Amino acid sequence: MDALKLSQLQFFCAIMEEGSIVAASRRMHCVASNITARLKELEQILGQELFLREKGRLIVTPAARLLYREVTPLVAGLGRLPHLFDADRPRGILKVGALDVALRHFLPERLPAFAAAYPGVELTLLTRPSYTLERMLSDGELDLVLTDGPIQHPLLDSRFAFSESLSLLTPQSIKAVDDIDWLTTTVFLFNTDCFYRNRFEGWLNARGLETPAIQTIESYDVLRACVAAGLGVSCFPDSMLHERSGHGGGNVRVFRPEDLDPGPVYFVWRREALSIPGARFVEHCLGS
Repeated sequence: MDALKLSQLQFFCAIMEEGSIVAASRRMHCVASNITARLKELEQILGQELFLREKGRLIVTPAARLLYREVTPLVAGLGRLPHLFDADRPRGILKVGALDVALRHFLPERLPAFAAAYPGVELTLLTRPSYTLERMLSDGELDLVLTDGPIQHPLLDSRFAFSESLSLLTPQSIKAVDDIDWLTTTVFLFNTDCFYRNRFEGWLNARGLETPAIQTIESYDVLRACVAAGLGVSCFPDSMLHERSGHGGGNVRVFRPEDLDPGPVYFVWRREALSIPGARFVEHCLGS
């Protein structure tokens, strides 16, 4: 079967709605012979007679009624395409990835206002660890990410969003950071693709401490419960720490070493590839 053409379907719908080839040609701003030619092509492709010719009139066949029902939404939708995008009202499906810390306070405080201001932008939002977000951005799976930065990459651009402080979480029995025996202490952290884990390991190295045994647990609730049970220590972003104050809160102690640097979070996108919806999202979230 030959491929159907949009013009054939548009002319067919015009005939159905106007009642004649002459009226359809006026509506479509073309000569009647063009309408007739497209209709014959369509009938040949489908192998169906769509209209009976009777004394200068067109009689609609059952096949035409069925075809009209099926193609009307398609033709109407295609007719709306030229008006789908408006520079003053951005539209599109924007795929954004973010660290879990960005979903605690930063985005909840800003995203509803963005959604109200730009109803034509459909937002797909997911959470992943730092390096997974950066890989998905580079592979084109995401348009924009909120991840640790700054990012130094020839194909990426970034803009500072907010800073996330880090804390050391220990059992209550630990009175000071210097009391921790790192040779015998177990550390509970997220996986190696977590930026905060790398930041914590860098802090240990800067102090000249041997890296202790690390157990990987990708749940802040479980991490805190293990510390509360006296099984070891952990490193928490402050926003996640406060959110989980009820999980063993009375059995943990929080330290904020001055040399444990905070983790800055950046908007990151592919250079020269930030769409209008993406740019508006960044500007809106940053209040600029």
